[in-house]
Amino acid sequence: PYAIWMMIVLALVIAYIARRLPFGRQVYAIGDNERAAELSGVKVKQVKIWVYTLSGFCAAIAGIVVSSQLVASHPANGTSFEMNAIAAVVLGGTSLAGGRGTILGTLVGAFVIGFLADGLIMMGVSEFWQMVIKGIVIIIAVIIDQMQNRMQQKAAVVAQKALIEEGAEAKS
Repeated sequence: PYAIWMMIVLALVIAYIARRLPFGRQVYAIGDNERAAELSGVKVKQVKIWVYTLSGFCAAIAGIVVSSQLVASHPANGTSFEMNAIAAVVLGGTSLAGGRGTILGTLVGAFVIGFLADGLIMMGVSEFWQMVIKGIVIIIAVIIDQMQNRMQQKAAVVAQKALIEEGAEAKS
């Protein structure tokens, strides 16, 4: 299964870039707060161009793999792949607001979506309802992500208030 080996190699390369190289940290910084990244010296437009280029490269690889597996090509091939990709990324823990996520989490999310799709096919669920179910999974994952963000913000506010109160007590 050369596609699996290609996925593993590509995931390792991207994980290395994301964690170890300045480019990866810049991508996370832009995703977290674009204006703050720009003020800290990140060339936002240049990094975005490279991210879109990398995304196009990965889409081309996926297209080649799908075409080689089908031994044919048609413009409509892969029309629902974007839904699967979004679902995998969100289920893997990547925030749609940006600044948070891992390659390993995305791979786990992809496996979950793959198992879900296979299970729905084995149960005889129509393709329309499969898309609806995947959409519901995405909505639930986004709601959970937003709840986590709010809880983290509240915890940060509480911690900041405690620090301020500690500082005030130390001065008196």
